[in-house]
Amino acid sequence: MDISPGTDPRSLLADWLTAKDNPFFARAVANRYWAHFFGKGIVDPLDDMRLTNPASNPALLDALAKELVDNGFSLKQLVKTICKSRTYQLSAEPNDTNKNDKQNFARYYPRRLSAEVIYDAVCQVTASPAGFGGVPSDANAPRRAIMLPDESFASYFLDVFGRPQRISACECERVGEANLAQALHLLNSDEIQGMLSRAGGRADLLAKDKRADGEKIDDLFLRAFGRPATADQKKAALEHLSKHEKDKKVGYENILWALLNTKEFLFVQ
Repeated sequence: MDISPGTDPRSLLADWLTAKDNPFFARAVANRYWAHFFGKGIVDPLDDMRLTNPASNPALLDALAKELVDNGFSLKQLVKTICKSRTYQLSAEPNDTNKNDKQNFARYYPRRLSAEVIYDAVCQVTASPAGFGGVPSDANAPRRAIMLPDESFASYFLDVFGRPQRISACECERVGEANLAQALHLLNSDEIQGMLSRAGGRADLLAKDKRADGEKIDDLFLRAFGRPATADQKKAALEHLSKHEKDKKVGYENILWALLNTKEFLFVQ
């Protein structure tokens, strides 16, 4: 292709990428967005779009790519289509017909939250301010891990939970698998203990709250899981608090610690 002087080649590239007769770009984008919501692409590994690695559901990928093109490459519309689908709303609870399925999206596949989201969730549930090395102190500085512009801001928590180093453009840099270091950090690290026990933190606030303990337990479960405690969970929590009548703060610290270490808190399911 001849490019005349003064013409920005990036405009020509964008025109070619989004041309209706280019089947590759729309399929790649649709596959990447599907993988974002489901943890696995219709073509897997992600972006390995070769003939010898076919899609698990070619008709679905073609339909999503067509939807994207027909709507002028509106990513908002693509997200809406995926999130309103029956597939996205399926339960993660396996049954006899889908318990062995690993590629056809017959059920939702549980996956661990990303490093930044877990850290922000821990800070929110424990009512602890986020702390990152190298962050400026002005009012516009990032207050959440998800707001950090790059990996240069020091955080052992984010690193151990798989934050990518951005050495390359490969999606594989982000590690989503659980490991022993992550479990140990949540169980007994000084960082987590400091969040649980800090003055003005969630446990401290609940201990000073004049509401009934049962109401405060429901409040805690809503913050951690987005739902009230079940009858058995509330009973166990109240029994534990009864052992710490002289120091309710310690009792709430222990309950918070237990919630942070559950699969329900750490995984999308």
